[in-house]
Amino acid sequence: MVLHLRLAQWIENHPHISNALLVLVGGFVTIFFTVSALWDGVTWWCMLVCWLPLFFRRAAPTVVAYLHGALVLLSLLAFNVAPVGLCLWSVPCVVYTAAIRSPRRARRGVYLAALLGSAVLGWRSNHWFLFLPENYSTAEWAIVGTMFGVSSAACITVAYLAGDLARGRRQRREQLEDRARRLEIEREQEVRMAAQDERARIAREMHDVVAHSLSVVVAQADGARYAAASDPGVAVATLGTIADTARGSLTEMRRLLGVLRTEDATGTSPVPQLEQIEHLVASVRDAGLPVEHRVSGEPALSAGAQLTLYRVAQEALTNVLKHAWQASSVRIVVEHRPDGSWAEITNDGAASTSRTPRGGYGLQGLRERVDLHGGSLTAGPHPDRPDVFVVRVTLPGEEK
Repeated sequence: MVLHLRLAQWIENHPHISNALLVLVGGFVTIFFTVSALWDGVTWWCMLVCWLPLFFRRAAPTVVAYLHGALVLLSLLAFNVAPVGLCLWSVPCVVYTAAIRSPRRARRGVYLAALLGSAVLGWRSNHWFLFLPENYSTAEWAIVGTMFGVSSAACITVAYLAGDLARGRRQRREQLEDRARRLEIEREQEVRMAAQDERARIAREMHDVVAHSLSVVVAQADGARYAAASDPGVAVATLGTIADTARGSLTEMRRLLGVLRTEDATGTSPVPQLEQIEHLVASVRDAGLPVEHRVSGEPALSAGAQLTLYRVAQEALTNVLKHAWQASSVRIVVEHRPDGSWAEITNDGAASTSRTPRGGYGLQGLRERVDLHGGSLTAGPHPDRPDVFVVRVTLPGEEK
């Protein structure tokens, strides 16, 4: 880092120590300019009294500015002592500090008071200006007084404007720092929200994959257990179906875990196709449930909406295996239209068992998926037939 930047940073971090050093250096400058009054005790006492409040310039800028100005004017008017050597640096310093750190009304008051002091300095210049002849004229006194007053006012104005500029830069820097902090907080919140969304998505995927496959495995295992005693051949075929289903589920789980292990999910995320609903139907038929599957039209859905429709069919069939395993008829109707798709999954096993669907994570996840694509989903008993459970989903078509 550049030396002056390091110095500025150190001054910012140590305001009181840096102010004390500045006041001490200014004291030596004052002594240099006041060496001509070496034996004048009144001058030195006035200098000391005006100099001491400057140590508190950073702590109370407005108070110190008024106090310092009052002491300087008192020395000038009461003791005829003009502490020019001190005022050369002290007055611009207090005005500069007040312009940076004081409120708007206070810093303007300090500036106007300093201009008034400059006018008084010019007015009283005839009493102490060393190079003015004793028989000076009124015109010469006016010229000298105006020169001192204008020069002092110019220095004060430059100090005030510099302080005001520094205050504006500090405010902009603080605003940028605050904005950076807020952006960092918003970025962290977005990361957390993205992580939560990803966890929810993965939870839905795991539920869809695992729940369906395990439901098929349980249904097949129950069938194989009953068939083993009467027809071993059926039991062997059923065990083969169980093995195939388990292998498929294991493959899907490996793909899903691949998404967690790598940042790039391309080629590893399990994204079934809409046509694979027929495989779901086949697996449920193998479990012993008669399923009717009918599709009409061509889908006009986005890839995400097609996956959602697939997951709805998968969850509905899984719930049939889990809660309506004594159903005698399961029917899936999918109708594709140019403006969207509509699907209905029904089963007549709702009244055959007390294990009715209770709206767990499966239906909740499906509603989230459907809402994400602007569709609607309903699930419940048929209004005219309480023994029939109906799942209906509507998804709008992809905008072209």
